[in-house]
Amino acid sequence: MQFTESKLNAAIETARRKVAGNAAWSRSVEKAAQALLLGEIIVTVLANNGGVVTSARGTYHIHHGFCSCPGALNGCNHCYHVSALRIATIADELETAPVISRPALIADIRAAWSRRFPGESLADELLRRFRVNYLEALSVDFLTAIRAAIA
Repeated sequence: MQFTESKLNAAIETARRKVAGNAAWSRSVEKAAQALLLGEIIVTVLANNGGVVTSARGTYHIHHGFCSCPGALNGCNHCYHVSALRIATIADELETAPVISRPALIADIRAAWSRRFPGESLADELLRRFRVNYLEALSVDFLTAIRAAIA
């Protein structure tokens, strides 16, 4: 996968925070980060909770956190291929997740509602479904789901 440098750096920082305090995983994340930034490895994230990491030394399959590389097969529990896949997964999530503010979500919902259901009260429908009659009372997750449902 290819990511913008800023997304890759953000994913690396997220991975570093997640393993902070664990020396072995921190070393693994650092090695993976360096290889990713230098273009020494290629990571392919698969839909089945796994991936493929390719380097000059070979191609290794990762599934549910277990790598097929020789180090992992010989007992290395902190394989940098696994860390590289996790960094790529985080970067992919950052790449695909649009950043939208809560007020913008609410504005989008109100505009979509009035276009899609003219003459119907959004407040009445919110009260019927969620027991609140204003969007500001709902979480961002609910707002995102509502926007997706009526868009």
